[in-house]
Amino acid sequence: MKGLESLARKFLYYPDPLPPDMPPPRWAGAAEEVWMRCRDGVRIHGLWWGEPEGAPVILFLHGNAQEAYSWSLVRRELEPLGCRMLLIDYHGYGKSGGEPHEAGLYLDGEAALAWLRERGVAGEDTVVFGKSLGGAVACEIAQERELAALVLESTFTSLASVARRLFPFLPRGAALGEEYRSLEKIGRARCPVLVIHGDRDELIPVEEGQELFRAAPEPKELFLVPGAGHNDVSLVAGDGYASRIKGFLETHVAR
Repeated sequence: MKGLESLARKFLYYPDPLPPDMPPPRWAGAAEEVWMRCRDGVRIHGLWWGEPEGAPVILFLHGNAQEAYSWSLVRRELEPLGCRMLLIDYHGYGKSGGEPHEAGLYLDGEAALAWLRERGVAGEDTVVFGKSLGGAVACEIAQERELAALVLESTFTSLASVARRLFPFLPRGAALGEEYRSLEKIGRARCPVLVIHGDRDELIPVEEGQELFRAAPEPKELFLVPGAGHNDVSLVAGDGYASRIKGFLETHVAR
């Protein structure tokens, strides 16, 4: 069974390494490289956009592939929100140490929140935004915590729920080792929740997002993007992507 767990993990995480001395890409703009240490001693890497000064912060938790430099393009998509942003790499991704695993990714999210607190950013000023696998990390760290908002995009209810799509080679009912039980956790959020999902998501069916939405506490909003798949939600939504998220934050997050 350990062999199956190892195989499942191999197909769940696709970390891309970055050379330690590689500077941020041009498209990352004024991003500052930052480091934080997790409770297991692993040092992880991130990018920080500190402007506009005093604005709320988006903690962006990315999907299961690539690294922070590639994901930094999301800063342009979310810049109309007028927020600062922290984008981190998980255990084993980019310049971060360690190897990716469920408990490690949760530690990464906790370390990012601690880093923000040390710089005077309260939970009430932090929007935790999780994309795909990052949404599972977001649900974990949002439990019983005062946050400005929780945003989930293209996120699954649990790994078991979508295992046949992600790991078609595994025997039915095989123990995966990783669980990511977001549906059990989202009800313990203490903040407004926005669930975003493409209605043609071929990897994480839209029903997964709808189920998370039903389990989320009020206040909450559901943003379904017609014609969008798993990786093109913002592209298909166009200008409506940032404007819808901005409207949600303006309605529910105090400035």
